[in-house]
Amino acid sequence: MESTFIPELNYLDAAPAPASLATEPISVALPTLPPTVIASPFKRAMLNGVIDLAGNKLVFQFMRTPARITLAAKQVQMLRTTYYGELQVRKIACVAGRYYQEFQKPGWPSAAFNSYIATTIDRLVPFRAKQDTLQMVFMAITKKCPLACEHCFEWDALNQREKLSLADLRSMVANFQNRGVTQLFFSGGEPMVRINDMLEVLRTASSGTDFWVFTSGFNFTPANAQRLRGAGLTGVSISLDHHEPARHNAFRGSAEAYELAIQAVINAKEAGLVVALTLCATQSFTTAANLMAYAAMAKQLGVTFIHVLEPRAVGHYAQQEVDLSPAQTALLDEFYLKLNYSGDYHDYPIVHYYGYHQRRMGCSGGADRFLYVDTDGDMHACPFCQKKSGSALSASFDEALQGVRQGGCHQFPASRI
Repeated sequence: MESTFIPELNYLDAAPAPASLATEPISVALPTLPPTVIASPFKRAMLNGVIDLAGNKLVFQFMRTPARITLAAKQVQMLRTTYYGELQVRKIACVAGRYYQEFQKPGWPSAAFNSYIATTIDRLVPFRAKQDTLQMVFMAITKKCPLACEHCFEWDALNQREKLSLADLRSMVANFQNRGVTQLFFSGGEPMVRINDMLEVLRTASSGTDFWVFTSGFNFTPANAQRLRGAGLTGVSISLDHHEPARHNAFRGSAEAYELAIQAVINAKEAGLVVALTLCATQSFTTAANLMAYAAMAKQLGVTFIHVLEPRAVGHYAQQEVDLSPAQTALLDEFYLKLNYSGDYHDYPIVHYYGYHQRRMGCSGGADRFLYVDTDGDMHACPFCQKKSGSALSASFDEALQGVRQGGCHQFPASRI
């Protein structure tokens, strides 16, 4: 039986008015939660070595002949050098018996990890009859949201009549899984409005894909966190845009946003989910002091990842000058490098900052490695590079995918590898 909303959430027919910044500091007790990032240098080195061996074993399995194995090894090394330069992945986190090195890479051991390695190798030295390059999909599953976020890229669609049915969600997930997608992120609106539909999609999905949800923390109760984990959810990325409660609440248009986000972290960790904090690093936020205060907060909360986004002039930010200055993007680069590769921060969360690599390698969106599906089921290069390029519900799905690839990213060229 299909569902659209849980009954108690039908009040979401109108977007709430944004809350003003409180004049008095808001006090929210910040718990100290168990870390997931492994602090021991010996254990980190051992686990990274084991994961490398697992990847090499898959290369042998896929390539089969010594010449192709050698070629694949060289290509993989070139890819690593292009992506990381002289840097080496050292940080690793453990959640529920799986090990995570990067936000955009499924945890090991898992079928999703194996599929991710297969797709990566196939891009370098093709061994499949049909090459599937798509690895990640961001899927907006609802137009409904109780917040009024300053940066919302789906602002014009918010709280309109829903278009996507449960059958539509299942169909799109199946289409993407059939093309080797190893990570699928539910977004919105606020995807927790459709908790029951998400549960049904998770229960009927095939293996080989890690599922995540992007949420503000709304409706992410202890019971719902456990239900999602039981249905197969891997992780949750919780929007937390400032270390100061009042500033986060103002950004999100709700006096309860900060408290809901912190409680969602607690509930997700207790359920055994991987937890990321998503930060939109705005012009007013991006200072060295704010970044390090945010990192200290994330460390105290014991999260696995900090996911840093840059603001873009789309949605609620359309027609506004929101791009960061060169000095601020340099600060974000420094933050990314410091937290991931400096020994002084070995026990801090792993930072994922896509902008660092995008400026150096080109864009891997536009159905090259990932794409975005909006609340109507239409596909775009990414959430911030919106241009309808075909429907994920189309009978000619592969042609629609090709349309996204041909459109590409409006600002950055396609990735080189």
